[in-house]
Amino acid sequence: MRRGRNILIALLLVLLLPVGVLLRGWMLPGFYGETYYSVLAKMHQRLEATEGKKIVVVGGSNVAFGLNGALLEELLAEQGYDYTVCPFGLYAAVGTGAMLDLSRDDLGEGDIVVLAMEPTSETMSGYFGASAFWKCAEDAPELLLELEKSRQAALFGNYVPYLQERLYIEKSGLLPEGQGVYAAASFNDRCDMIYDRAGNAMPLGWDTATPVDLGNVQIAPDFARQVAEYCALAERQGARVVMSFSPVNRPALAADSPDAVAAFFDGCNRSFACPVISDPNDYILDSGWFYDNNFHLNSAGAEVRTVLLARDLLVFLGCYREVEYELPEMPGSIAKQPEEEPDEGFFLYEPMGECWMVSGLTESGLEQTELAVPSVYEGKPVVGFSADALKGAHFLEELRLPETVESLPDGLFRDCGRLTRLVLEHTGSVCAVTEQTFAGAEQIRIFVPREAYHLYRDGYGCEENVWTVWLDRIEVF
Repeated sequence: MRRGRNILIALLLVLLLPVGVLLRGWMLPGFYGETYYSVLAKMHQRLEATEGKKIVVVGGSNVAFGLNGALLEELLAEQGYDYTVCPFGLYAAVGTGAMLDLSRDDLGEGDIVVLAMEPTSETMSGYFGASAFWKCAEDAPELLLELEKSRQAALFGNYVPYLQERLYIEKSGLLPEGQGVYAAASFNDRCDMIYDRAGNAMPLGWDTATPVDLGNVQIAPDFARQVAEYCALAERQGARVVMSFSPVNRPALAADSPDAVAAFFDGCNRSFACPVISDPNDYILDSGWFYDNNFHLNSAGAEVRTVLLARDLLVFLGCYREVEYELPEMPGSIAKQPEEEPDEGFFLYEPMGECWMVSGLTESGLEQTELAVPSVYEGKPVVGFSADALKGAHFLEELRLPETVESLPDGLFRDCGRLTRLVLEHTGSVCAVTEQTFAGAEQIRIFVPREAYHLYRDGYGCEENVWTVWLDRIEVF
């Protein structure tokens, strides 16, 4: 009798626990309403509310940073084509499939959907970023109902970690902030980005942590099938789907060769059930047009990309008249150049283009308990480490890294058994890591400036925020 009662109580607890978890989450206030995340709901609402013929540009953050919707409408109207432009790309970490889910039911007669995904294997796969999507849907739960069932299941499977993060935000007071370009206020009512991105903010002009290898982009078959289904549904609704390209920062190309570009172009043509209306070579642009990563354009660069897309769309529509628009001059660098610091003879370096990698420690460096990597060595910035750079650093207890260091490789700290403090001085960007960067070094605590904590938690500017794996180790100073 008692055993049966205990089983019944256990079953009730199992059933009631999810309800309690959900209620606890719903009782918390919203945290992301003023941030970049909240713009996805606004894009969706605008798409739903727009009447008449639309051009819907679907992709990741290259759309948010690289499309001037008002200008595109103007350029098309000058040639007699009346469309409302709906930007529908915010954050590649959400996943392209989710963006297709959210837009598929709002297409109508005469609409054109332009697929413009970043050229990475992740964005052209079934990847879904449940954690990022929860933040986007915080004040717009109706978005959850738009997703296909497998993504809904992934969302609810991720709910407990998402709730834990929200509880930590409430307890710590480290609230998500809409700072700089990564704020809801950086977009107007049309969902065009209005934040003034005056030039290239990357110290080297490109993000060395995320090189772009066009020749090795893998297009997942399941993603190609979803695109084919999306195209078929759009056609039944009277819309057409075409493919263009994300802008790519030329210095970031791992293989800047015609063969690599041709292989990527051929892969897109073979994989996707829609016409490709653009030449990827046209969207490989000089670094002066970019802002804070290899796919994000500055304000002038967004004008250039918009003119390119207008030209391609007009040709698709059967209009071969030249687009008349005076392009802006390419901006210069707006990156804060680091001041050279005296090198104390603790580090060894190896060149990487116009910068340095830390390749090891000198005999004197191996004896130190505290080390601070200089931001500049012999007039060139120090941007990263080789995998064995800290080999033998058995006495090291604290390591400070300047903002110039852009990435940390797998297993970097495996010899650093005494290292407990890793201080990242980055304030305007995150230092990129992998899921194996801290492997074998579970004792390390990571200290970041209070004003930069949200960058590590939310991953703004990153195509994939791996820092979510290591958030429990981060503290602020």
